[in-house]
Amino acid sequence: MTNEERKHKKAVKKIKTAVRNAVSKGVSKKVIEDTVGQAIIKATEKVATKKAAVKITPAKEAPAKKAVAKKASVKKAVAKEAPAEEAVAKPI
Repeated sequence: MTNEERKHKKAVKKIKTAVRNAVSKGVSKKVIEDTVGQAIIKATEKVATKKAAVKITPAKEAPAKKAVAKKASVKKAVAKEAPAEEAVAKPI
């Protein structure tokens, strides 16, 4: 079952429950048919506009500039000598 079929079944189920609730409340059949018809028309228009919008939007183009890897600055590692501390005898 595709995603579209699932959505369709879900929509039909919602409509059926709404109609059942309306009938139980005493709403006339003509009013129910009109509202269901309008809902279906709105849904089909919504789908059509979405499909048209998808066709219109162009795909993103690749950037014209190629990414150039930056060269890491080469620094010579200079070994620093630790300062030589002279051992000084401290008086106790």
